[in-house]
Amino acid sequence: MVKELYKDRIKVINELWGKILDNWKSLNREQLIELIKFIYEQNGIKPFRGFKSSNLYEKELITVYVIGKEGLGLYTDYKDVFDHLFNTEEKYDEISSLITNFPEKAFEKANGDKDILARALRLLFIEVILSFADESKLSMALRKLDSSNNDAIKHTAKSFARFYTAFKLAEGIAEGIIRDKVNYIAMKKAISINIGIDYPLPKANYVALISQEVFNVKPKVIKKILEVSLKT
Repeated sequence: MVKELYKDRIKVINELWGKILDNWKSLNREQLIELIKFIYEQNGIKPFRGFKSSNLYEKELITVYVIGKEGLGLYTDYKDVFDHLFNTEEKYDEISSLITNFPEKAFEKANGDKDILARALRLLFIEVILSFADESKLSMALRKLDSSNNDAIKHTAKSFARFYTAFKLAEGIAEGIIRDKVNYIAMKKAISINIGIDYPLPKANYVALISQEVFNVKPKVIKKILEVSLKT
């Protein structure tokens, strides 16, 4: 069941899909990205993000893709729409399906590009946080990538694990599950154990950034829990 935290986002994207289906023949990807940005800003929705602030709305195409495919079940009946506007996300989807059993093949399909592999992981991440897939699906993918002998693949797994940990901690703060430093430290350890690989745990400022920039958590709440200073 989708968390309350994401219901407004899903509602907005469901409505966006109505516009896409009505106008897809006259839209290109660049116009769709601008449409996502306009609708998000109009509804006070912020893109999912980590440290990097580049191409945030282009990355949100993955969220729109996942909700259209997994949430609304549009993929079979509207394959032409997906092929036209989400052909890149379809590739990420194909790569993500290879990761668990064939991590090297997944990387090869990503053209040996760590950023593309990370986008495939982002697709799994979106499925998990929006409750279209169990958390174990992402954890298993990260463990499989980390077991590779390829340093680029291992680095991608560790980097994404750090982002996912930071995001889940920020989510916990936004939900009110994490209320103090003790809760925060305990949850950080629990997430790390659940992922099951060795990776650099996120620093408090990383969690603070996501808390503020994605979930609009008040700076005084963040400062109380994480003991960091933020812009107000």
